Amino acid sequence: MNKALKANERELIKLTRYFSKRAEQMTIDGELSEDQQKLTEACENLERQLLQHADNRTAILEKRAQLEKIIEDNAQCPKCHKADMLKRQGVATNEHGWKCNSYRCRRCNTTFTWNRPNNPWDMLAFLELYIKELEASLDAEMDPSLRQHTEAALPQLQDSLSRLRPVLQGSDEEVEALMEKEREMDKLIHQFKNYLLIEKIKLDTYQEE
Repeated sequence: MNKALKANERELIKLTRYFSKRAEQMTIDGELSEDQQKLTEACENLERQLLQHADNRTAILEKRAQLEKIIEDNAQCPKCHKADMLKRQGVATNEHGWKCNSYRCRRCNTTFTWNRPNNPWDMLAFLELYIKELEASLDAEMDPSLRQHTEAALPQLQDSLSRLRPVLQGSDEEVEALMEKEREMDKLIHQFKNYLLIEKIKLDTYQEE
């Protein structure tokens, strides 16, 4: 059975396949009624829906997982300013609420939290704040070479921000729609499962008689 299925989905598919097999046998025996035929069709239709939904969920979540990994923080030890001996220790939340990676430099035995977010959503907020700070700095007196560097950097940062924002917004909307669909499917699964269990009892009782 499809590994992408959740436990309640697998349970329901087992039930729908039970009815499909019963229908096959009843057809051979010439005992399949119109109601039982309709029930079998409903079971087969629901199984198709569940499998399609599971595949869709897997695709969306895999895409989301890949998006979460696009940020490379390029951390360096604040003491030796090298990156080759860094070991990631965990994740910390800074004063802005952004999640950042914590490291230990095995060369210096220094533990530190890198000052850049480790995910694209917090990086978006970081870029917005950084751009505002750079724009504000242009209003102050500064060294001409520093001003030139800042003026050159701003368009690149704004371009990164404008490209990142719609990608994240699209992913958020996709995941939100998936969660809504999950709630709908869970409700449908619960209702249909209860209905099939009652029908199964009826069939088993009928068979005993």
